[in-house]
Parts: sequence; structure tokens; C-alpha cells
Amino acid sequence: MKLILNIFFIFYLVFKPLMPVLDYAVNYNYISEELCINKNNPKLHCNGKCYLEKELAKNAQDDAQSSKTKNQGQKISDLCLPVEISEIQTGYYILTIRDKNIYKENYHYLFLKHIFRPPVF
Repeated sequence: MKLILNIFFIFYLVFKPLMPVLDYAVNYNYISEELCINKNNPKLHCNGKCYLEKELAKNAQDDAQSSKTKNQGQKISDLCLPVEISEIQTGYYILTIRDKNIYKENYHYLFLKHIFRPPVF
């Protein structure tokens, strides 16, 4: 059940910006004949694109306002810190290293000088 709800929620978030375009495609005749601003001017060949543009602008404005309110909430939550977190305890700790050689040499090779000699003429 959780999986189905998660998938539905993801589809909603992904396709939410496309809802005005889908509405325009489904109700194309009604929008182009009734809701179009330029229906008296057929030379512009608007066919309801003005209505679609207004709906997309309104959708973008709603998204901008919702993101703005989200950011304001985040700023408020950043300022409200518990007392335990806001009191920073400073202390001096000296770290001692047992092994002075921290870096171990793990690279080994076998140098075979006598095998790779050029021929002598």
C-alpha cells in the first residue's frame, strides 16, 4: 500500500506542472472558442494559447510562492535551537599517535635486472 501511495505521489509531483497543458489539450475546442482573449482577432491564430500562457504563469507563480514559504519556514527552524545544541563546549584534547609511521608501505616489487639486458654486439 505504501508503495502505491509513493508512486502516486511521485507521479503527482512530476506531472503537476503539465496539468495546464493537459487541460488545454483535452478542452481545446472550449478554450479556443470561449476562453480565448483574441477570439475577435482571427489573424493572430491564437486558438486559446493566450489562456494556456496565463494558466502556466499562474502555475509558476503558485510554485514560486510555495517555495518562498518553504524557505521562510526553514529560516525560522534554523533559528530555533535547543539549549543543549547552542551551548558549545570547548575543550583541548591532545591526540597521541602510538605508531609514528602512519603510512604503511604496501607496494613491493621484484627488480629483475639480469633478465632484461639488451644484447651486446
